Amino acid sequence: MMKTHYPLSTVDKQLGYELLAKNSIDCMPVRLPKIESTNEYGRAVEASLVDCPSDAMTAFELANFLIGRLEARSYIRKAHFIANI
Repeated sequence: MMKTHYPLSTVDKQLGYELLAKNSIDCMPVRLPKIESTNEYGRAVEASLVDCPSDAMTAFELANFLIGRLEARSYIRKAHFIANI
């Protein structure tokens, strides 16, 4: 989805990831679709290393997802696309 709709910015982000990957910094880059500012919560979140699973993500679910992944460290040094499904 992201590669189809935003090919240039997706390439730029991939190049940015490659620079980070050459470093020893514990980082957790994520690639996002449009972020919706809403009080809605409880929507499922999907992550993919290949492409964005949908075209939107709520701010609440983004924060919740990132906090959980920082504690688990399962996404450190990877660059996932994340979105609500």
